[in-house]
Amino acid sequence: MRYLQLSVHGDTFVGLLGFATDRYAVLSDNFPKNDVFQVPSLCTKVYGTNLVGLLCQGNSNGILLPYFVSEDDILKVKKFAEGLGVNVGKVHDRHTALGNMLACNDHGAIASPLLEDVKVIRDVLDVEVAQMKVASSTESGACLLATNKGFIAHHDAEGQLQEIENVLKVKGMCGTVNYGVPYVKSGVIANSNGYIAGTTSSGIELGRIEDALGFM
Repeated sequence: MRYLQLSVHGDTFVGLLGFATDRYAVLSDNFPKNDVFQVPSLCTKVYGTNLVGLLCQGNSNGILLPYFVSEDDILKVKKFAEGLGVNVGKVHDRHTALGNMLACNDHGAIASPLLEDVKVIRDVLDVEVAQMKVASSTESGACLLATNKGFIAHHDAEGQLQEIENVLKVKGMCGTVNYGVPYVKSGVIANSNGYIAGTTSSGIELGRIEDALGFM
């Protein structure tokens, strides 16, 4: 397992700047070079912003982007994905912060009940999709970060862990990031090989992340 704590131009909410799978990673244009994930990485902007992890989501089978991304953005992502055998699709939905609305691994996906374009999500990611709130929030993806080895969830999702495990087919735990923030997706990027967390996450939080994601 490899891990790194960093901030990007002072921003410790690294999860908003990218996501990683066991086949590839998509990171913001300004993300520091690293070898934590040990997979090919695409560093890019989406819709002119570095909020790649907020707007996009994916697993080893596919990459999802919001419907309004430019043709140039789509072509860049498709060129990267083509050589990896990864699907690319646009989600036509009024809820466009896909990283906040959806959590997934290679076994399943948990989507916000607000999302309507679920068929595209299912087809591109090639997994079953369960629509549910996490910790009473409709921003299910913001409250949950999953890999193929485990997941970490919002601290108020303790009573849902078994339900989440049934969808994602891995065990997980509740925790926080960046010194008490419960929206765990915002402060971590991870795959089965390692993780990156913000510099303000405490040692206790890092230990919890490592335990939840199966690194201990």
